Amino acid sequence: MHERGIQIRIWFIALLLLVSFCGLGAKLCYLHLSNHSKVTGREYKRTLLGLRGGIYDCNGKPYPMAVSLPARLFYLDPKSVKKEHDVGQIARTVSQHLGLPEAEVQAQFRRTDSRYIKLGYSLDDRVFEALSDPLTISGVGAEEMVIRRYPQGRRMSHVLGFVNNMGVGGAGIEQQYNRYLTGTPGLIEGEKDAGRREIFSRRKVYVPPIAGSDIYLTLDHRIQFEVERAIQEVVEKFDALSGWAIVQHVRTGKILAMASFPDFEPENYTETTLDVWRNNALAIVYEPGSIMKAVTVAAMLNERLATPTTEFEVGEGVWFYAGKPLRDHVYGRVTVSTALKKSSNIACAKMGLRLGAQRLENYLRAFNFGSKLGIELPGEENGILARAKDWDKLKPTRIPIGQGIAVTGLQMINAYSTLANDGRMMRPYLVDRIVSPSGETVFQARPEVIGRPVRPDVARAVREMLTGVTEEGGTGKRAAVPGFSIGGKTGTAQKAVPGGYSSTDYYASFVGFVPAGEPVFSVLVSVERPRPQHTGGFVSAPVFGKIAAATARYLALDPDLPSDEEDGLDAAQP
Repeated sequence: MHERGIQIRIWFIALLLLVSFCGLGAKLCYLHLSNHSKVTGREYKRTLLGLRGGIYDCNGKPYPMAVSLPARLFYLDPKSVKKEHDVGQIARTVSQHLGLPEAEVQAQFRRTDSRYIKLGYSLDDRVFEALSDPLTISGVGAEEMVIRRYPQGRRMSHVLGFVNNMGVGGAGIEQQYNRYLTGTPGLIEGEKDAGRREIFSRRKVYVPPIAGSDIYLTLDHRIQFEVERAIQEVVEKFDALSGWAIVQHVRTGKILAMASFPDFEPENYTETTLDVWRNNALAIVYEPGSIMKAVTVAAMLNERLATPTTEFEVGEGVWFYAGKPLRDHVYGRVTVSTALKKSSNIACAKMGLRLGAQRLENYLRAFNFGSKLGIELPGEENGILARAKDWDKLKPTRIPIGQGIAVTGLQMINAYSTLANDGRMMRPYLVDRIVSPSGETVFQARPEVIGRPVRPDVARAVREMLTGVTEEGGTGKRAAVPGFSIGGKTGTAQKAVPGGYSSTDYYASFVGFVPAGEPVFSVLVSVERPRPQHTGGFVSAPVFGKIAAATARYLALDPDLPSDEEDGLDAAQP
């Protein structure tokens, strides 16, 4: 019995030894065959950031408007500073390479509330090497990042927009085309050494990043510069709230320049407010005033309800309709042509009555008022145009002179470009093409006709009448461009306020085209609440002249006026 007990114990011990050896063998096999980095805790994994695509003007690569660059963001973990390292020396090194005050860096080392304190970023690999020396530097880490740079500063800020701290477009083209601009991240997986550096011989996975597509705009940075300078000058000169201007190629619809002031620095967009980010050329909805009269005249001629020589009675300059007075600056009888030249309120109001509410609405919608044009930017507004069935008795006399209707600057210039283009309405656009990193053109814009609101002969007749506005005796003579014939219209509109209209605040506008006979481009200038002068002829017309002269120069247009007329135009400039 005793011997049997001994045998059992021997067999039990042998079994334990067998199980132990089997366990040890399994462990050794695991260590030998499994992923070593996971066992040792030295797995290396890094995401490679795909660079965001660039944005360029119509001149291409030499003139980048927005580019992305690889960089490293340096951060501090105060608790991971090694005891044997000199904190003061580390702070001095960080200060020297990141351009930070040494005292400020020293203070960060004393913090205990965070183990992730951002220090700054650098594009220089030498800075990374200096701040990654394990012998003298500890507590400082680096993360790869992509920074967005705007080499032209504030130029085109409302068109370009910005990229937020998550790398996502937050306004403008950056937002609208974010999916094209955003690159595709890559990946590296492998092992790292004791210094947290990759062991290249043990790399297991490498997926290269793919950059985003590049976007080429229709804007010309030279024209854009002139427009931005001119609109800033007029806003500051007249202590205005804001101003905006657009230059459009009439035959294609291309936007050559678009500016709004106040502007902002895209790289420092957080330093401004939401209203400054707004592109006023698209987002401010305002009553246009007398610049609407050209559309009214075009509708009259297209319906054959009048000719340029048809007369309307203006009387003593005051006309009562539906119990309300409408005042004017002209007397007696005026032709349709003179009504445009002198900007007669009464004559254009009577044209609206002759057209009738429904026909008037139809023409306004044919010119795309009351709906978006679909420009490639966020924030475009519809404007305000009620249905004719909802109009009161007064509306058919007020809308023809630009009251009781609200428009955007883009809608207004596109209407004048339509008249300049023989009645063909083009879709306005800003993006010419999108090119992939491989060089493939993934999108190419094409000019697109989106409407024909009036006949070609009508458009030409209205253009001819609009040239009179800028001649002696017209309201827009200050818009003169040396060497070129121009056509256009002034507009002065009281700002709508709750319960009526402001008695002190106005929108001053001028919109027109160059050259008048065969227009190539159109220009709109609008200024919000200029003081003390507030008329479109005084405030905005001279700005039109500056922008138009610069645009004609950059487009290398040949003057269409003889030298004696050039001298006259020079003399007409304020």
